[in-house]
Amino acid sequence: MLDADQAADYTGRYDDIDPGILSDGSWLLDRPEFWAGLLDGFADTDLAGAVAAAAAAPGTLDLWAEVAGSGRWPVLRFGAGDADLAAIQWHGHDDEGGLDYVVLPAGTGRCLSVASVEEHGWGPGLSWPEALRLVERGRLGTPAQRLVLLHPAIGDSDAPATAADLLADALIAVCAPDATPTEALETARQLLDRPARWSEQDGALVCDAGSSPRRAGGFPPGDLALVTRALA
Repeated sequence: MLDADQAADYTGRYDDIDPGILSDGSWLLDRPEFWAGLLDGFADTDLAGAVAAAAAAPGTLDLWAEVAGSGRWPVLRFGAGDADLAAIQWHGHDDEGGLDYVVLPAGTGRCLSVASVEEHGWGPGLSWPEALRLVERGRLGTPAQRLVLLHPAIGDSDAPATAADLLADALIAVCAPDATPTEALETARQLLDRPARWSEQDGALVCDAGSSPRRAGGFPPGDLALVTRALA
């Protein structure tokens, strides 16, 4: 969960939303529909189709309706120490909502959105080395779950070839235990196919993608540096 200051910083961007709406979202990790949603729209492969079909099987609850009906916004906090991040499943009126990736610089009370999966989303918000540190240091779920959960926020043209191999293994472990390595690797490559390059400017890591808040001219310079230090 977020502390009171971080929750207030996050919900302050919405009208009349009480910070108390945020709640522990770790239960989402046990729901196949949640993982299917993380592939929907990002990959068009046999593996993605199989995961989606399994999640839509008769008798499966509508996860989005369940979350919206709860009146809460589930928070998945990685618990990675000073280099921490959370994914927030928010929702609003008329079925609007999405998954928001927020950086939590230790000791600041700040909660900075670096990527979002929604109708008008933004990102990427993480370089591959930053994502890998969150996977390795985090305490939420398993390393494989953390990597699959992070993929919508990652965009890095300079990621090594092994990045797709790692994500492919994670997809098999989390989403599709019956998938072949070839199917998983094809899906992983599609999921990571977000051309973006990162460079250092004035002590901050910045992205050249026009939709990233971490681009030059996105966040204010102080926040660009703050996010960089928080993910180091």
